[in-house]
Amino acid sequence: MKRFYRTLCLLCLIATVICIPCALFMTTWRFGLYFFAALCACTALMCKLLAWRDTETGVKQRISKWLVRIGHVLFLVWLCSFVGIEGMIVSGTRSEVQQPIEVLCVLGGGLRGDQPSQNLKNRLVVAMDVMKQNPEAQVIVCGGQGADEAEPEATVMRRWMVQHGADSSRIVREDQSHNTVQNIENAMKICEKRNWDTQHVTVVSSSFHLFRIRHIMRHAGLTPSVVSAPAGDPASAVLMYIREYFSVVKLIVSGYW
Repeated sequence: MKRFYRTLCLLCLIATVICIPCALFMTTWRFGLYFFAALCACTALMCKLLAWRDTETGVKQRISKWLVRIGHVLFLVWLCSFVGIEGMIVSGTRSEVQQPIEVLCVLGGGLRGDQPSQNLKNRLVVAMDVMKQNPEAQVIVCGGQGADEAEPEATVMRRWMVQHGADSSRIVREDQSHNTVQNIENAMKICEKRNWDTQHVTVVSSSFHLFRIRHIMRHAGLTPSVVSAPAGDPASAVLMYIREYFSVVKLIVSGYW
């Protein structure tokens, strides 16, 4: 086990160093930096405990043995949950559309200055394709203003879509939400206020996001209907899938599952 934890620690250290330059500019890579740094610290601690177990004597050795056992159990539990949840996330990446589409919700995905991030652009491009295929559908772009953003994501999303040919009269902003649950809940309030059909709502988001969105829609009393958008470049996509694991765990812990 020493070799396993040492190897994992080294790999996490390398990944942490790789994330540092990009973490200065991109939130996704900042998450990667924190994740790999934390995993590196945990595996380094296990290496230290294993060394104490093999070199100390008496009470210190007995304590280190128990700590090592606890560490093994915690790591195994986390690893099993990670593999299991990631498997469900990956299995839920396909589009699943319920016709007709009366309302199309496009979820925010981060900004780069006053422009959508590449991840968000992918969602907007897919949403515009769905709009063309469903000319009667109304569109809600969802996304509030982050602490490091000059304006709400929904404002930027609507402006970008109109600049690229979308009909502005079909697009409504939902600019008060700060997470996926709020996206869906606030979008439904807009539908009810405008007397739009809430039984035929479809959500556009990135592939890694769809598994969680389905559960949120069910919890809100909606029939899951989702359209998948590409997750971006491979490196960022990997980090997004890892981050989605923690988002699913948070959803379970919060009781919204």
